[in-house]
Amino acid sequence: MQTVVYPSFVHIEAASFKSWHRGYTQRMGYIVAPLMIAQLGLSLSLLASQSSFQNGLHACGAAATWLVTFLVSVPLHRHLERQGNQQNTIRKLVLSNWIRTTLWTLLFAQSLVRHYQA
Repeated sequence: MQTVVYPSFVHIEAASFKSWHRGYTQRMGYIVAPLMIAQLGLSLSLLASQSSFQNGLHACGAAATWLVTFLVSVPLHRHLERQGNQQNTIRKLVLSNWIRTTLWTLLFAQSLVRHYQA
């Protein structure tokens, strides 16, 4: 996604961008939303079952992905949907998604480390 799909936004023709982007965000929502909900639910469940620094860190990381998503990425997607193909907004979207990708990767790595330590 991060290295292929988002950067390719700039190559979609301006005339069809709004309609294409609307369909793209709708389809991606069906994939991303359940995963984000599951991740947050798992993080909160871990924290509720055992209050520890690692579980707290995991919950904070999951919360951070939600904050970046809904305070930065979603408004950028809405802007693209309203204004069309704007390279500056696409660059900001790619950057915000790097933040989310990094957070998700760190959370996954933390989960792997915890699994193999157990």
